[in-house]
Amino acid sequence: MKAILAFLLILLVPVPLAAQHQSEWTVVTLALDGSWGVGTSEYYGPALASALRKCEATSVGQSDCGADVTAVRKGWTLGILCGEHRVLVAATDLTTAIMDAEARQTFLRKLYGDSLLSCSCVMSVDPRGFAGSSRKPWGAARTSLAK
Repeated sequence: MKAILAFLLILLVPVPLAAQHQSEWTVVTLALDGSWGVGTSEYYGPALASALRKCEATSVGQSDCGADVTAVRKGWTLGILCGEHRVLVAATDLTTAIMDAEARQTFLRKLYGDSLLSCSCVMSVDPRGFAGSSRKPWGAARTSLAK
C-alpha cells in the first residue's frame, strides 16, 4: 500500500520548471522600404541574426534593416508603415498589440498632422513565429486584422 501511495505521489508532483521547454524568442525587424525579417530561436542573438539576414535578403538597395527591432516570447508582432515612419509593436496577445499599434499611430497623427501619409500593415507574426504579409491600409480606428 505504501508503494502505491509513493508511486501516486511521484505522478502527482509537478515537473520542475528547469525541465520544461522555454518558449523561443521571435525577433522582427522592419525597414522603411517595406522589407522585413523574422527570426526565432531559444536565444535572442541567433533570432536577431536570422531576422536581419532575412530582411537584408528581401531589401532592394540600401536598407535600414535592424534600425527598429522588436522581440517577444509567445506573442504577436505587428509591422506598419506610415510613410517615413514605422510602427513595430510586440505583445503577448493580439488585442494588446493592436491597441499599442493604434496608440502609436494616434501619436504620429498628432505629431505630424495631415503631413503623415496613410498607414498600411506590412506584416504580422503570430505566437508560433509564422509571418503574414500584406499592404492593407491601417487606420487609427482599426480594431481587427480581418478588415
